[in-house]
Amino acid sequence: MVKPSQSLKWWQEGVIYQIYPLTYADGNQDGTGDLRGIIRRLDYLNDGDPDSATSLGIDAIWLSPINTSPMVDNGYDIADYKDICPTFGSLEDFDELLEKAHQRGIRIILDLVINHTSNQHPWFLESSASHENPKADWYLWQTPFAGQKLPNNWQSYFGGTGWKYCEARDQFYFHTFNENQPDLNWHNPDVRAAIYDIIRFWLDRGVDGFRLDASSVYSKDPYFRDNPLKYEATDRNNYNNYHHLYDKNLPETHRIIREIRAVLEEYDDRALIGETFIDNRLYDSVIFHGVDQDELHLAITFEFPFSPWYPGYLQREIEKNEITIQPSAWPCYFLDNHDIPRHLSRWIDCSLCVDSEAIAKAAATLLLTVRGTPLLYYGQELGMVDNTDIPEEKLQDRAVVQSETEETPDSRDGARTPMQWDGGSHAGFSFGQDIEPWLPVHANYPELNVQTALQNPDSILNFYRRLLRVRKQSEALRWGKWRTLVHYPHEHMVYLRETKTETVLVAINFSYEQPFKRDVTIDGESWTVLLSTHYEAGKLIDLADNLQAFEVSILQKSR
Repeated sequence: MVKPSQSLKWWQEGVIYQIYPLTYADGNQDGTGDLRGIIRRLDYLNDGDPDSATSLGIDAIWLSPINTSPMVDNGYDIADYKDICPTFGSLEDFDELLEKAHQRGIRIILDLVINHTSNQHPWFLESSASHENPKADWYLWQTPFAGQKLPNNWQSYFGGTGWKYCEARDQFYFHTFNENQPDLNWHNPDVRAAIYDIIRFWLDRGVDGFRLDASSVYSKDPYFRDNPLKYEATDRNNYNNYHHLYDKNLPETHRIIREIRAVLEEYDDRALIGETFIDNRLYDSVIFHGVDQDELHLAITFEFPFSPWYPGYLQREIEKNEITIQPSAWPCYFLDNHDIPRHLSRWIDCSLCVDSEAIAKAAATLLLTVRGTPLLYYGQELGMVDNTDIPEEKLQDRAVVQSETEETPDSRDGARTPMQWDGGSHAGFSFGQDIEPWLPVHANYPELNVQTALQNPDSILNFYRRLLRVRKQSEALRWGKWRTLVHYPHEHMVYLRETKTETVLVAINFSYEQPFKRDVTIDGESWTVLLSTHYEAGKLIDLADNLQAFEVSILQKSR
């Protein structure tokens, strides 16, 4: 646990808010989200006033990729790392965003996609032209052995083989993701030097940190050995049917991340966050902090959001973090992002309950009161759900290819639909202009939007706003130790966040049918209500014997 005498970094105490720029706000009225749109919405995120009546109060923005790109994978296929894609604006627009965000106390984190580039990147165009050029070895090129059709059995995460033939070189190149995204050869020191130069370029501009995309797959086996097929697996074209011994989580990856971290250490107070890949186990992820805490500051894992809406599963993932993550490291948690369905869409199905508002408030409380850095995804604070009614001709997630074993591509567009600002034309995405957005707005936007939610004291948005303020004002919730009071939770979670000077109790009832007995024994002090769905904030109460249906209560021990 971080001791009270130690000062926490902004990335430990703060709340990070992910923006998918294509669908957040359209500032130039062309139907596509951009940097000018984000600038115009900064006051919603944080206007610098801790008592603001409209601001959310976040501390940092993580931007999904905004670099120059042909947009085959909507920005995750980069053709120029040192420029802004015209879809989003210009470098001048970015500098203005950075300046105005910093004026409001908002840090800026960029998505850094460096496992692969676009196949239209100048590096790849040169590398693919011949065997004899300065960048011939900048990507993973291979020739199959005699009698084989492919260099090995490595699969693409998006389905099918990970190898694509290039006629000019009469060789195959490897792509972990889409065939338009060739993987870089991180064994080549010139590649590493070029990437580190790019990192310094953005740090010099004032960027506060990076989120590393797919950071556990940088290094590949230099001998290109086959991955072993899992026991009893028969489908050899399915990524998940292999033990990925040779195309991810290699020891060399940690050296690369340490080198990236060392570049950040040349600058003051910057953060390195890493997606340790979507199917990694917790242990695979936590080791990315580094034995000497010299790798990632925050390692993103997927086990917590992929848990079902059941307290036993969620508490198990929290306890794993508490046991596994070293005391000098720091956990982080999230529920939603651009690659997975939104949590209300996932959890409503498994909760057998239609009360999405109650689930949203309970989930928000859990996310923002466990020990660690919370990552929010735009619209989560409203209770946005996936849009499952997007016509096929309007789908934009073209990078997800159809594998030989799947009937339909698994589009991620449902979780990427436009932010719902108001009840006007297309939810105010283009600031009131009647312009069709890049993806269709969810049909529920006339009722579910920022403008309407701000006017309703009991809305999910206002609950998030109050919860974020409670978190900022409580040292126990920001860095206190976590201790459960229910060791085998069935329908509720009750836990403490504690420092030497403050004790906060968090009680969340997952049941909607009937009250549940607290089932915990605590000394008889009275408690002050910090935030509750059932009690008035500031009220001094004794702990009730029962938790009411879907009750959420955050209480501070009175002294």
